[in-house]
Amino acid sequence: MLNRLFPKIEISTQKAIVWFHCASIGEFNTAKPILVELKKHFFVVLTYFSPRAKAFLQQQREFYDALHPLPIDIPFSVDRFLNQIKPLALIIMERELWYYLIKRVKAKKILLNAYAKGGVLERALSKEFDLIVCRTEEDKRKFESFGAKAVVCGNLKFVLERERKKVEINLPEGKTIIAGSIHPSELKFIKTFYKELSERFKGLNLVVVPRHISKVDVFMKELADFKPCLKSSKGENCRVIVSDTLGELFHLYRYGDLSLVGGTFAKGIGGHNILEPIYHRKFVIFGPYTQKIKDLEDFVLSKGLGFKVKSVSEAVEKAEKIINEEIVYPLQFDLAQYANQIKNCYLFWIRKCLEIGG
Repeated sequence: MLNRLFPKIEISTQKAIVWFHCASIGEFNTAKPILVELKKHFFVVLTYFSPRAKAFLQQQREFYDALHPLPIDIPFSVDRFLNQIKPLALIIMERELWYYLIKRVKAKKILLNAYAKGGVLERALSKEFDLIVCRTEEDKRKFESFGAKAVVCGNLKFVLERERKKVEINLPEGKTIIAGSIHPSELKFIKTFYKELSERFKGLNLVVVPRHISKVDVFMKELADFKPCLKSSKGENCRVIVSDTLGELFHLYRYGDLSLVGGTFAKGIGGHNILEPIYHRKFVIFGPYTQKIKDLEDFVLSKGLGFKVKSVSEAVEKAEKIINEEIVYPLQFDLAQYANQIKNCYLFWIRKCLEIGG
């Protein structure tokens, strides 16, 4: 708490400084494509609000130059931090609308991936920004009704940039289901789904990727009836594989004929990233518990790129139709291309506002 009340940061740079603020890990991950570009031109000071984000952010140094918790939102603390960094601009992700933070900063201010709810503070502070880049036309109209300058680029969450990585897995011949980001509480659903689908398709492979690698032993025990193998064992002729390697899920999705995404099949989680399989042009099936990914769900369903199911039997029926090619992936839609358009739109407006050449 003291470093928020009495912020202290030492900076040595010849570059102009940009202060970039996000609430927590989720907002930071969304901002990565923007941070990569900013770091080419500026010294980036990253602040965060959630104490739980600190350890994670400390391992992400390639995206910023200096890290500090957000100063307490009182004039003394904000001014003390400003005097130390003297930023050219303040860039804020999504809804971090702190009154004194926004009022005391006299440099250019940009709000990214913005969505409007119409609250009193939002109405009062949105006019302080030189630029607001919104997710939707409706958000733009709302911000403009508050007297703010706003443009639309889309949802930055759709921009999933991953490093090129060679990930291999030994799979017998046959159709393959990738079940990603699965929690132990969802294993009952996955087991029943696989058992019922296997009765319709002989030689069906299942790759299960636990949300937390520390739970691998639990997965191996729960899936024992299917004689599972660990991915790291590189065993042959193993129909059910439990992934015990880190950072590979995004790349594993390309091996599937369809995918299931966890956090959606049991209460209390709220959903994980249902866009990742779609980057590989794979249909995604997800469950009814999607309160944390409602915006992604709406997009996926509107484009016909996936299916929300309420039961195992419904999931099996959808999977059967996908495998039998009774449902065909929309040929005209490329999520990677769509995401690149969104990113380029954000970068265009940021460059224009900050007067970045090239």
